[in-house]
Amino acid sequence: MFRRLMFSFSRFMQGRYGTDNLNRFLLVVYLVVWVVANFFRGHPVVGPILAVVLWGMVLWLLFRTFSRNIPRRQAENRWFLRWWNPTKWWFAYQGRRLRDIRRYRYRKCPGCGVQMRLPIKRGRRTVTCHRCRAQFKTFFL
Repeated sequence: MFRRLMFSFSRFMQGRYGTDNLNRFLLVVYLVVWVVANFFRGHPVVGPILAVVLWGMVLWLLFRTFSRNIPRRQAENRWFLRWWNPTKWWFAYQGRRLRDIRRYRYRKCPGCGVQMRLPIKRGRRTVTCHRCRAQFKTFFL
């Protein structure tokens, strides 16, 4: 029974776009808005507005998933990834800096601007950049 249902669904999805990074991002945003909407469910103004936003997001997700205009959906996903990848990298970098806060300090090279992860050794130090070989002084408390 379940196998036949899955076969029917896969046959239905042939030639359709399916999901991608933008759809997954929209789903996460939908879930966050849904949680916020539950707090404002009884509010006479905010509740209906959030309900309309949620329905719009569901319709957009379904439209993108079942669309047969694959080049257009791929172009939308490429546009999204041009924004999302640097943002994701920045948050990952900040998380790594937070994890390393007890052992390392990050300093920017004045010559080339590259971020360097330096082990903490108290006092003044002369650091050599691994990229441009510029030397500069830094101080750790």
